[in-house]
Amino acid sequence: MSTQRQTTDDSGLRNFLGRLNTKRLVTGYFVIVAIYIYVPIISLLVFSFNSGGITAPFDSITFEAYRQLFANESMLEALSRSLQLAIVVTIITTSLATAAALAYRYDFWGQQGLLYLIILGIITPGITYGVGTVLFLTELLDLSRGLWLAVPVHVVWTLPFAVIVLLAGFPPTLRQNEEAARVMGADKLTTFRKVILPQILPTVLGAAVFAFTLSYNEVERSLLLVGQETTMPIEVFSIASADRATPELFALGSVTTLLSTVLLVIAGWLVIRNAAN
Repeated sequence: MSTQRQTTDDSGLRNFLGRLNTKRLVTGYFVIVAIYIYVPIISLLVFSFNSGGITAPFDSITFEAYRQLFANESMLEALSRSLQLAIVVTIITTSLATAAALAYRYDFWGQQGLLYLIILGIITPGITYGVGTVLFLTELLDLSRGLWLAVPVHVVWTLPFAVIVLLAGFPPTLRQNEEAARVMGADKLTTFRKVILPQILPTVLGAAVFAFTLSYNEVERSLLLVGQETTMPIEVFSIASADRATPELFALGSVTTLLSTVLLVIAGWLVIRNAAN
């Protein structure tokens, strides 16, 4: 009797699972995740134009928040510092990441260990790494806090992402094409200029955009290092923690979100396009 009941229960469970549409479940899950991620972003964009401030309901469209943003000299100076820091970090990160990714065309001793060492920059908690860096640079090396003291910290953060992007985006036939060029008599410089660089350039540009975006928005690792020379994310946190969010911050968030999204879309397109070719 119990065996028959168990068989009936198993059959009912199989029928129930059979009626489930896996595609619909995945689609529903994707929709829920997308709503959770993008509704706050859309709200940020919408209410940055609200004449009634950052609370519902939406009254009418106004650009007052953006006027206040671009009239705020302190915020503009912080934006300028963030851009300067991000540009320097991008140049250093892209150079180091490209050299590292090109080295991985060949097998060498400690190859896997080096990759794990690079990836440590991602998994190390930002605030913990920031505190450790402050102790090392300011206490042991007696360096003064300032904007450029955050450069090595940002590079440690952005380098793993750039290396991963480059390794994923480099053409699989890159090494074979390089060897073919050398067999044809091309020297190392000519091979790099005529064969390697044209194939890797889109991916390198994509990695550079990723590095720029990550550095531009980074706050945890540089919070204790920049001193009085605050960057844009730190300025935002200081304003938001001292008072409630203002329309000015909504405007800044909208501009930053749109800029970051556009840059990441461009970077992703460059990497995917190069990998497809």
